[in-house]
Order: sequence, then C-alpha cells, then structure tokens
Amino acid sequence: MAGLRQRALSGVGLAAVLVVAAAWLPLPWLAAFLHLFALTAAYEWAKLAGVRSRLGFACYVAVLSALALALWTVPFAWPLIVALVAACWLAALAAVWAFPASGAALRPPVVLAAGLVAIAGAWLALLAMRAAGGGLLLLWFLAATSLADIGAYFAGRRYGKRQLAPQVSPNKTWEGLLGGAAATLAWGAGTAIGVGSWLWLLAAAGVVAAAVLGDLFESVLKRRRGVAESGGILPGHGGLLDRADSVLAAAPVFALLVPLLPRLPG
Repeated sequence: MAGLRQRALSGVGLAAVLVVAAAWLPLPWLAAFLHLFALTAAYEWAKLAGVRSRLGFACYVAVLSALALALWTVPFAWPLIVALVAACWLAALAAVWAFPASGAALRPPVVLAAGLVAIAGAWLALLAMRAAGGGLLLLWFLAATSLADIGAYFAGRRYGKRQLAPQVSPNKTWEGLLGGAAATLAWGAGTAIGVGSWLWLLAAAGVVAAAVLGDLFESVLKRRRGVAESGGILPGHGGLLDRADSVLAAAPVFALLVPLLPRLPG
C-alpha cells in the first residue's frame, strides 16, 4: 500500500507539472521545458546502452541537444521528420517480435542511435501537436497515454494471468493490455461522441497500440542489461523512461494522425 501511495503521489505531481506546461507555456518555452525531460531520458537510455563514464553521458546528451536544436530550426520539415520517426518504430517492433534472437543486433551503437531517434522524435512530435492543435490537443494525448499505463497497471495487478510477451517482460499480461486499451478507447469514444467524429476513437486505438510497443521495446533494452528499471528518479515508478516509454512511440504516431482529426472545441 505504501508503494502504491508513493507511486500515486509522484505520478500526480508529474502530471500536474506537465498539464501546466502543456496548457500555458509558449511553444519556445515548452520546447525548452520538454528538453529537460529529454535530457533525463537520454541519460537513462545511455545507461541501458551500456554507457558508464561521465564523459560518455555528457557526449550523448550534448548530441541530443544539438539534434533537438537542429530540428527546432526547420519547422517546415516537422511533418516529414515525424513520419520518418514513426516508421523507425517498425524496426523496434521487429526487435520485440524476434527477441531474444534480436538481442545480438542491439549493440551499444545501435541502441544509442535508436535513443536519439526515439527521444528527439518524441520531443519534436509533442511540439508539432502543440503547434497544430494547441494545448488542449497535447493534453488529450498525454491523458490518453496515461490512461493506457494506468489501465494496464491496475488490470494487470488485479486480473493478470496470461503473459503477453514472456521472453521480453514476464510481468506484462494480456489482461493488463486489455485494461489499458479499454481505458484509452473509452477516452477516445468519449471524445468522439463530444466532437461528433469517430476518427478520435481510431486515434485512441493508434495511441494504445504504439504505447504498448514503446513499453515492450524498453523492456527489451532492460532485459538485455539485466535491470528491472531504467533509473530511480520517480519514487514508486523507477526511471523517467519507465513512465515515458509509451510516449516515445505513441507521440510520432499520434502526431501523424492529427491533420486527419476534427479540431477539439475550446
């Protein structure tokens, strides 16, 4: 119970900060704010890749910062870049599907390169959402990914019996997957009814499918390193990546769908 309380408190605190930032920060300030999260995620990703030296961590986050700055300067190319990042997640899907055989291909340089694509790509996708649909659209997406995690957590704890991917993560179950999907699809259905377009339900389905992929791919990286968590920055949750892995994959997928969706009211 104490662990659940700690998990809830840190989760609520993080959510509150993200809500304020997503809703009210101007886009350049939001970019800088999210960049801080990206740097933390990059540090944890580098650990999963096998980096151990301070110089190695410093170089990696410096490369990520330079990449983010370069992406910021070409807003006309954001849709194409986001599409390419989303396509790159197909390689992650293949790695999850073929694990543990795929583990041999996940050498440190490959994992580090994948981290740059995933983290910088998600950062850019979140900014593209905000630029296209305002703070409300970004909040909708963050709520959808949170519901996927929360639904999976509680359904898995209460009903989980059948393993989803035992070679990748023995603790993940089909019941947890269905719980996360039900919560996210309910969110999408409610939006669809309110807006009058069932495209929002399809968008929710895309978010939950990508979120599961992001979660499983991080589990592959953790299993290769023999660790249970990516870090310890969030009490009761583990590392930032343990909470943001679903966002990394779902953000570029959802950002691709945004032009097809009717605008949210407000």
